[in-house]
Amino acid sequence: MAGEFVSWQDYSAGGGISPQYGDNLIGGMSNGEDLQALQKALTAGSDINNPGGSAGEGFPLRVESLDSTLYNVTYKAQDVKFWKSLYKDAAYNTVEEFNRLHSYGSGNSIFMSEGSLPSEDDSTYERAYTKVKFMGTVRRCTHVMSLLRAAHGDVVARETVNGTMFLLRQIERTLFDGNEDLLPVQFNGIERELVGAWGSNVLDDGMLSGYEDDNVIDMRGQPLSEDHIADMVERLVAEPNYGQPSDLWLPTGPVKDLSKILYPKERYDLPAPRGGMAGISIKGITTPFGDINLNPDIFIPRSDLAPTTAVGSAAQRPGAPTVGAPSAGSYSGSDTNYWGASDAGAYTYQIVACNQYGKAIAVDSAAVTVASGDSVSITVTNGSDTSYYEIYRTAAGGAAATARLIFKVAAGTVTTSIVDLNRFLPNTSKGYMLTQSSEVLKWKQLAPFTKIPLATIDTSVRWMQVLYGALQVMAPKKNGIFINVGNLATGAYS
Repeated sequence: MAGEFVSWQDYSAGGGISPQYGDNLIGGMSNGEDLQALQKALTAGSDINNPGGSAGEGFPLRVESLDSTLYNVTYKAQDVKFWKSLYKDAAYNTVEEFNRLHSYGSGNSIFMSEGSLPSEDDSTYERAYTKVKFMGTVRRCTHVMSLLRAAHGDVVARETVNGTMFLLRQIERTLFDGNEDLLPVQFNGIERELVGAWGSNVLDDGMLSGYEDDNVIDMRGQPLSEDHIADMVERLVAEPNYGQPSDLWLPTGPVKDLSKILYPKERYDLPAPRGGMAGISIKGITTPFGDINLNPDIFIPRSDLAPTTAVGSAAQRPGAPTVGAPSAGSYSGSDTNYWGASDAGAYTYQIVACNQYGKAIAVDSAAVTVASGDSVSITVTNGSDTSYYEIYRTAAGGAAATARLIFKVAAGTVTTSIVDLNRFLPNTSKGYMLTQSSEVLKWKQLAPFTKIPLATIDTSVRWMQVLYGALQVMAPKKNGIFINVGNLATGAYS
């Protein structure tokens, strides 16, 4: 051994040690077995949880290495698109009224003979209103936690941001499918506002007659194409709608399908794309009546599977209903029936009870065989605290677990009668063609996002974050809806 330093080679395999240590390797270790025991005692290991005081473990000596970055695995503010696009206008009351001018005159007589008096006519006005609704969440942090040097900054500030993002997600979804007929504390979304204005008669399946208006295009399971978009734009700009549609809001699937449909047509300006990049990104569609922006939104509700577990507090969510056996028979009503020859088959339903606090677990129905021209009826005995039901249905011959959402219906007092006319198809989506200007739709806001401290009743900090407002649609006929938009049968869906 050179100099006064000891190297590993000096005592590896139990030999070559300097005479100054005598017969011992280190600290009384006299052979290779003792040396191997030393090596084991110094092994750091890769345990994740502290093993406690186990002999020979080096975990207590390891300093925790925690990344200073908090990695977000959920949605971000950039995903909340429709809310950010809306014009925000101040509200000054819990009921915000506005007037509509429906026509400049109800007749069509403007011609007269020389020297005579022109025909008298009158404009048509309507007083309409929007109810302001109230949204919020409560957050809490113990006083001790607020004093710690947390890994990702002040925990109260972090939870405040998280609470805001939670509210934004719920608001974004409600902006599309909110319905105060189902949940009175909820504001109406764009679909309910439009359909209710187009026709407010309640049909046999519980839907409004506005779904059969010319401003609705039923795709019946077919994918959306530029032809359908052009057709909708033409309907909206023509008399009597007089719209100027600008934006089409869709789930991600239909936007992807549009790119697949348009790519083989090679509809792009020369020179062709370079740099080895194949495919096209569709940002909008040019129609004979103007450009339409395509806006994919991950929060537009889709025809998803039923939740596999109950949602929300057990003390506040609704009780599961009792679902009777479905029956099918020839439809004798006067409404449009959508059960055709191609729809014949056996179907199973799942019924989910809902209220403002959560959802009960899905209840399966028995299978029912449906023929062309039939309607399906299901009698449900309500559980406790039920406001409305989500109705899920399988494809023909499908298992109950494959059922997907088709529509929602308000709960009755004791029992609820559910009628399915096949108006909505499972595993489809919807799209919303909007004339997006402050004269057509806006967000009426009584209070912006506000943080309100709550009383200190224990050693924790509590606060609520609230927002008061509602969606207001002044000119419903300038907008349109696509329903039953299917998936293009390519790729994963082939």
